[in-house]
Amino acid sequence: MERNHDSKLWEEEARGCVECGACNMICPTCHCFLLMDQKSGDEVSRFRQWDSCMLRNFGRVAGEGNPRPLLWMRLRNRFEKKFDFFPKVAGIYACTGCGRCISACPAKIDIRKVLTRLVRNE
Repeated sequence: MERNHDSKLWEEEARGCVECGACNMICPTCHCFLLMDQKSGDEVSRFRQWDSCMLRNFGRVAGEGNPRPLLWMRLRNRFEKKFDFFPKVAGIYACTGCGRCISACPAKIDIRKVLTRLVRNE
């Protein structure tokens, strides 16, 4: 992952993506969420709403800043979390190999093919 951080592969793979978030929503290991407040009468409730790192506004912070404003950056981040971050901090890959993300993706972005390209340094 580190060796291919600046690879053109990310832009190429992201071209077909429609930013629907289906890959994240169907994934058994994705766990990102937003904290939301909802007012009902005089009461305010806080709840978690499932979120997707592939959506444009996922990383947005106060002042409209976004550390990953481009789709290919979000795709790269998704792979980095699953195959670099989690192995380093938890000693496991954050991918079960189930293939649900491939089935759910309208663009049929295939996680296995992307990983193969990374290994081959394409």
